[in-house]
Amino acid sequence: FFVSVVLITGSYSSADRRTAEIYNPLNNTSCSLPQLPEGRFGHTQDGGLACGGPSSRTTCDKWSPSSGTWSMSHTLRQQRYAHVSWATASGVYLIGGNISPKTSEKVKLDGSVEEGFSLKYNTK
Repeated sequence: FFVSVVLITGSYSSADRRTAEIYNPLNNTSCSLPQLPEGRFGHTQDGGLACGGPSSRTTCDKWSPSSGTWSMSHTLRQQRYAHVSWATASGVYLIGGNISPKTSEKVKLDGSVEEGFSLKYNTK
């Protein structure tokens, strides 16, 4: 039996943008994690990666459960804010957003970032 937990990061409130916690829905408990390296809101999060946002538009931070730390993991090709993400087996796609509404890029597990696919319409 596999139990999934929810990683929660950032906040619209400027005082809480570096916050991070884990929520376990199985037993309705949560615990605080070390703060994010940079404050985030308007970002996406998939697979332990927190990417983009108005103050961190071109970076991703990665959570390491084994070390219990966050680290800057990727530098994005496009600025991302108010975008969406899609996790795949080969990486996480970051799609659209306020600044790059017709582009996507794939954040790969090996730390690299590659161009994704073009969008026909603005997506934000």
